[in-house]
Amino acid sequence: MDRRSLVAGGILILVGLSFFLGNFIEFYWEELWPLWMILGGLVFLGLFLANRRSYGFLMPATILLSQGALFQFCAWNNRWYYMEELWPVFILGPGLGFLLMYFFGKRETGFVIPAFILIGLSAIFFVTLGPFQQYRDFWPVLLILAGLFLVFRRRKPDVVNGN
Repeated sequence: MDRRSLVAGGILILVGLSFFLGNFIEFYWEELWPLWMILGGLVFLGLFLANRRSYGFLMPATILLSQGALFQFCAWNNRWYYMEELWPVFILGPGLGFLLMYFFGKRETGFVIPAFILIGLSAIFFVTLGPFQQYRDFWPVLLILAGLFLVFRRRKPDVVNGN
């Protein structure tokens, strides 16, 4: 049996069981539907863990896990008004995906640059517009720290000049 039919069959079994049990046990789908997104993220994470060379699965895994967790947080007790402050998670998810693809992949700068841009934008929006507004005067410290990191990081010796 190949891996794809095993995963697809497992998903169909879980979906069927949940709907079947829903006929006998009271489920609150309006509070629990984000668990399907989280489950999808875990499936993609499992696919990556099964084959570490397929680091492309990390992007959908982080998007589904981060947004599923956000939706689950808001769905519990029907507190969707939190989305006014937590919407930067939509930017954070792909940023984390790029970062994980960088760390577990081939360490290409094509992953790390969008990772830092998206994570940085998410952090700025969290601080200036989100739940961390009391710290909005201090967000430039992040820019200063990033600049210090770039200036003082250990550089690899230049092969051509030997410096």
